Amino acid sequence: MTTWAPFTLAVVTNALPSDMVQLYANWLTAHPEKANRLAEIVDEVRATFRNAVAANPLNVMDTAVDTVPDGGFRHALNVAIYNLGMEMGVQMAADADSVVTRAEVWLRMVANAGIPIPCDADLRGGTPSYRTPSEREPRPARVLM
Repeated sequence: MTTWAPFTLAVVTNALPSDMVQLYANWLTAHPEKANRLAEIVDEVRATFRNAVAANPLNVMDTAVDTVPDGGFRHALNVAIYNLGMEMGVQMAADADSVVTRAEVWLRMVANAGIPIPCDADLRGGTPSYRTPSEREPRPARVLM
């Protein structure tokens, strides 16, 4: 079963790059009305990732609503940090756009079953099979012409 990781304001705040921590503090001082903006970004990103997983009925959702799948955690973190940087007017590195593009690709693949989230043998049958031939369900013989 896929594990899920907490994706909260505290997690994202602790993961901010050191140079962005100071920029964020300065930004909050200059814009005190934006004090809750990072929390809003985290909530939006988490909802986007959870909705992508939920879009495929074969995926299994975690019951904790403040989590994202481990496989998407890095992508969610990158998107949150990128969105915060854009909100603050930070000049992003040239490759920052490609990080967000990779996250968007991951989201689409999860939603369209390109990346299965449950990885649960009971739901999908699992591969490879480690059952002996006598334990496997019989398959019809192939006719070769």
